[in-house]
Amino acid sequence: MGITLREASEKVGVTRQTLMKAIKTGRVSAEKSDNGEWRIEPVELFRVWPPVNEVQQPLQDGLTSSDTPGLQAENRLLREQVAELREERNAWREQAQRLALTDQRAHPQPTPQRGFWSRLFSRQGDSPSGEE
Repeated sequence: MGITLREASEKVGVTRQTLMKAIKTGRVSAEKSDNGEWRIEPVELFRVWPPVNEVQQPLQDGLTSSDTPGLQAENRLLREQVAELREERNAWREQAQRLALTDQRAHPQPTPQRGFWSRLFSRQGDSPSGEE
């Protein structure tokens, strides 16, 4: 017939509520059994979600004591590279800040342009800069 919602949730690593929502929206097809329990075919379930590995292997499983010095050296090298990159980043940041400060001083704020009508109907001494 199929597997229950509980079994399906364990096989794909999602909650029963997520499965019910998928059934209600039509994302996954399922049937109700005679006792009112939802049943999902595994093929239909795995069409939507990949199966979860039954046993998770630890990452450090294949390491031996002879690997440790090499990994420590690699770790030290990576830490040095990260420190160098941080120093470079800070130097670039400082340079960008200096350039931003000098750039603001080099360009004064432009005076606002007067519109056509204000220029047309203004008197000679009414200009904001006093030049006309």
